[in-house]
Amino acid sequence: MPTDNARQHIDVAADLDTVLATIRDVGSQPDWIPTIKEAEVDETDSSGLPRTARFAASTAVGTDRYTLAYEHSPGGMGWSMVEGRLQTGQEGRYTLERLDDGATRVTYDLTIHHNLPLPGFLRSRVIKGLVDETLKGLRSRLEGAG
Repeated sequence: MPTDNARQHIDVAADLDTVLATIRDVGSQPDWIPTIKEAEVDETDSSGLPRTARFAASTAVGTDRYTLAYEHSPGGMGWSMVEGRLQTGQEGRYTLERLDDGATRVTYDLTIHHNLPLPGFLRSRVIKGLVDETLKGLRSRLEGAG
């Protein structure tokens, strides 16, 4: 089973609390992540943070539908896949770091497991593109440039 991973960071001109609130607003992801077409929170914890959410995402081979379970920390948010259609697994994490100028460094680490018979160079380009588009979409949303 192929496993692909990409990790990248971006600096965003927004304070850590604002960035954290934005990434935790899972239902708004279709507004700033180009591949996410639907996002619906199924369950929240006692603080109102998402525990599980369902997604529909466009891919090169069709629409993928999957459910993610979340874990939260003061400096980020992680997840793992509960069930999926095209993916056999997914783990991800946003890690946030407060910068001296009031900005926030966002590191996005994404791992996807699947059974798709695609060449390694293509899979690598796809996952790196997903991570890059997601971070640029987040910065655009927070900085009002989009």
